Amino acid sequence: MKKSILLLALLCLLPAGHIQAQADWQPIGTWPFEYKAFRVATVYSGFFSIKKTQVPCNIHLGKQTLWFSRNDTLMEAIPGSILRVEFPNGDTYIPINGTECFAKIVQQDTLQGKVARLLMARIVDQHAVDQRAVDLMNNSQNLQQSSLNLGNWGAQLSDANAAVNEEELPLPLINTFYFQFKGETFEAKEKNILNHIAPTRRKEYRNYTRQAEIISTSLPSMQKVWKDFFVNYDNPLPVKK
Repeated sequence: MKKSILLLALLCLLPAGHIQAQADWQPIGTWPFEYKAFRVATVYSGFFSIKKTQVPCNIHLGKQTLWFSRNDTLMEAIPGSILRVEFPNGDTYIPINGTECFAKIVQQDTLQGKVARLLMARIVDQHAVDQRAVDLMNNSQNLQQSSLNLGNWGAQLSDANAAVNEEELPLPLINTFYFQFKGETFEAKEKNILNHIAPTRRKEYRNYTRQAEIISTSLPSMQKVWKDFFVNYDNPLPVKK
């Protein structure tokens, strides 16, 4: 994959008219990035004094890490000192708990005098990738067996299947959400959420997730939870009659 990334370094910097539109972009194995092209982003870094730099950047979806382009070479950013990355389309990424993994801010509020955020990280669904590899291998073996019985036509089918490059197929992705609340960032799983809401609302939350059909990988679902149990932290939901 590294060779493919280096070969595509020049492509990532081409003008928008020369590349596929971002709206149609689906990350693939040889280019597992959030954006089709690296984009000049504003990077805030530093510990005691904040440094502001503009450099072509992208988000690697395999590891949720920040990559940047320098002298036509793509490199992974060193974790620890980067505080925030702002892309020209308005997307803003921050590191999760100071790690090398970045998540996008999808909602920001001020709760109890502190900044609170709903964060989303799109990650490669490795289970789905592995299953697809097994399916492709099984299909190839089945077609090879069929080609013995179908003559030239079967051989053509087998050759066509063999030509499928798994690395060029769209990557299956899954959303992982984080809540940044009262100075703490935690993954938005039920156990974590229950530990961060008032004990008097825990039963209400369990009933709510069943009735509202909350899906932990769905942005609209997590926005509902964020609004009803964190933005409106001390306001129980009205009881339906």
